[in-house]
Amino acid sequence: MFKYAADIIKGVLSLCEGLGVTLKHFFRKPFTLRYPDVRPEIPLRFRGRLVLPVDPDKGAHRCTACMMCVKACPNRSIEIEKETGEDGKPKPRAAKYYYNLGTCIFCNMCVESCPFAAIVMSDEYELAVYDRETLMQELTAENLRLDGAKGAWWKSKFREETAAGKGEASNG
Repeated sequence: MFKYAADIIKGVLSLCEGLGVTLKHFFRKPFTLRYPDVRPEIPLRFRGRLVLPVDPDKGAHRCTACMMCVKACPNRSIEIEKETGEDGKPKPRAAKYYYNLGTCIFCNMCVESCPFAAIVMSDEYELAVYDRETLMQELTAENLRLDGAKGAWWKSKFREETAAGKGEASNG
């Protein structure tokens, strides 16, 4: 009989504890957004789809087709075709940069492995499509220009690298 009464008291206390949590959250200000009308603020390190932005100083993308991103990708979501010259030899430039959004796991390993800061994970998060064929994208044809905070971060990243390279050349 004593155990039965103790179990009832424990149940009532547990119920009161749960109701207390519910009441505490009931009087808080909601933090939901009215999504289509109000867009969320995307953090700088958000991993959206892969993009190959155009360098504003050069007027072209920075990819040299070194294949480091292809080797780093665990799902083989990236394929690169090198540009060839008139003599038939490959040039250090990507003619085609294919990206399969359907198999990408947004791990950022390709971006981290790129020695030239040529690729970036964008802020795009609305990536739903009706056809699988549209998930295969050719990034060199986009001529995308990064703007905003992510664009400023990207430009500072490779400008620091070039400044460090010039400093090493003058010291050595």
